[in-house]
Amino acid sequence: MLTDAHCHLENNQELANLLVKKQITTIVNCQTPEEWHINQKLTRNMEPLSFGIHPWDANRLTLQGVLPYLEQADVVGEIGLDSVWTENSLDCQKEVFTAQIEWAQASNRPVILHTKGCEKTILATIRQFPNRYLIHWYDCSNYQREYVDLNCYFSFCLAILDDANVIKLARKVPLNRLLIETDGLSSVEWLENKPVKVEDYPLILDQTLTALADLRQVDKNMLTKQVAANLQRFLGK
Repeated sequence: MLTDAHCHLENNQELANLLVKKQITTIVNCQTPEEWHINQKLTRNMEPLSFGIHPWDANRLTLQGVLPYLEQADVVGEIGLDSVWTENSLDCQKEVFTAQIEWAQASNRPVILHTKGCEKTILATIRQFPNRYLIHWYDCSNYQREYVDLNCYFSFCLAILDDANVIKLARKVPLNRLLIETDGLSSVEWLENKPVKVEDYPLILDQTLTALADLRQVDKNMLTKQVAANLQRFLGK
């Protein structure tokens, strides 16, 4: 009953096969039309796919150009704003982000959000467009209560082991809004500063669940079921 609310496959057929074999429900992120077609083949359409114009791509993709993929996607995302890891102007990012938020609300699609350095602006924006929002890897100490009060979902990765801001947030989120994620094996390698094998993937998810259960002082098996139910609810199933 393992789940992963946000994963980048990065053209890894071995990982895609493991998801199917282990029946790990995973929202597989697609950031470009090319990646959409690759991930469809890799997962054999067995996993829900998300699609959205990432803020890093806001200078080269448009809503109109990616509509065929958004219309097929289970989830819009990850989308958002980033003032830390991209040189794309915030004006350019905001135009693309707002267009996707509006489209997602009108199309009743849930949304995965990337909020790096722009937490206040994104909070103000999503208040205008009520929807099911998943905040992925939120590591900001500010606006945590405001996002929680909007009934957002939050996905936690291994950063929950030692990131004070992530731990602080994990204590606040209602149990029915908790999710776990890996963000893909490359992100785990970046976080852990060491190589990670595909066969480690279920252990990574299990380790995250264990840490979250210990933090919240709840039974791990109960939390595993809760997280799985939360993901299905986020997906609208």
